[in-house]
Amino acid sequence: MTFVFIHGSFEHTTDAWFPWLKEQLEKLGHEVFLPQFPVDNWFEVSLHGAKQYKPTQNLSSWIQTFEQIQPEIQKDSKLCFIGHSLGPLFLLHLIEKHHFYVNDAIFIAPFFDLQDSSPYINKANATFLQKKFDFSKLQQYIPQSTVIYSDDDPYVDEEKSLEFGKKLNSKIIKLHGLGHMGAEANMKEFPLVLELCKKVV
Repeated sequence: MTFVFIHGSFEHTTDAWFPWLKEQLEKLGHEVFLPQFPVDNWFEVSLHGAKQYKPTQNLSSWIQTFEQIQPEIQKDSKLCFIGHSLGPLFLLHLIEKHHFYVNDAIFIAPFFDLQDSSPYINKANATFLQKKFDFSKLQQYIPQSTVIYSDDDPYVDEEKSLEFGKKLNSKIIKLHGLGHMGAEANMKEFPLVLELCKKVV
């Protein structure tokens, strides 16, 4: 089985529970891809005005990064994607562009449209948002998926994740008190996601 992680805005592959989950899955004999997509340094960006901010992160640069590893990823007939925050939305762009089949997907704190209070995050996400997807086709390429969200996420409201899950016909799992479930929540492990991965196999 091949697992592919897709992180979110301003995130890195060393953040949160990503390294832990990669290690756990590799111990089980699976191939795991954890690509670093172009992102900017939050602290450096925030030192300058939002008007001057020109994001390195954009849909085009992320697609180009993915296409460099795509041939290796698609060698395996069984494929599962794990996306956090912006990651699930990016996966939909990838599938609409390349039409590849995903056996399962785990969407963590997903959204289609997000107007954050920070103009920096809004700019970083801008090229990924506001696209009309063909959800009937997407469900054919992603026949099985799970949406995980927390009831106190400071960035993604509950209805945003529920809307995502409804459009993809995903199973829904609601968690309590885990925030955005990334680096800011200081989550070094995510046992629930590991158990879902084991069920995919």
